[in-house]
Amino acid sequence: MPKLYALHQALFSFGGDAWIEDDAGNRLFEVDGKTFTIGRTLDLLDPAGNLLYTLHQPVMTIRAKFEISRSGAVVATIEKALFSMFADTFTITLADGGHLEAKGDFLDHEFVVTRDGTEVVSASRAWFSMHDTYGVRVADDFDDPLALTIVIAIEQMERQERQRQSTSALT
Repeated sequence: MPKLYALHQALFSFGGDAWIEDDAGNRLFEVDGKTFTIGRTLDLLDPAGNLLYTLHQPVMTIRAKFEISRSGAVVATIEKALFSMFADTFTITLADGGHLEAKGDFLDHEFVVTRDGTEVVSASRAWFSMHDTYGVRVADDFDDPLALTIVIAIEQMERQERQRQSTSALT
């Protein structure tokens, strides 16, 4: 049975710590923002404080990009597609050679991540009644912490793009 997690939008608005909960409100993961690093770096920790994944956004890249690593080795790279006909698209390249694709309405947190056309992760505001919270559902055969780091990386890139657009609109 797919698992459901609650992500709070406040998680993405600051560099400090935040929790990711299951659908019953249990704290299962902590996101630890690193403030004194080059580029954006976030760690995903289990409740005992063990490092599961590190998300890092390199400073000098042509397009929006995040790398996800585990034990110092990059396991996935997420990039926003340069051109997409109808909606924003992100490509996720896995270290094992696999590819995932994320499509949907990222601004409203309504999107899916697919592997070979099969949904492995989905995000939706409709699953939680709390304001500024949305759900992330992860398929049984997909690594939950990896799924959450993918969603966090996409959220970070979308938030940065909105900030750039609002800044350029003011000038």
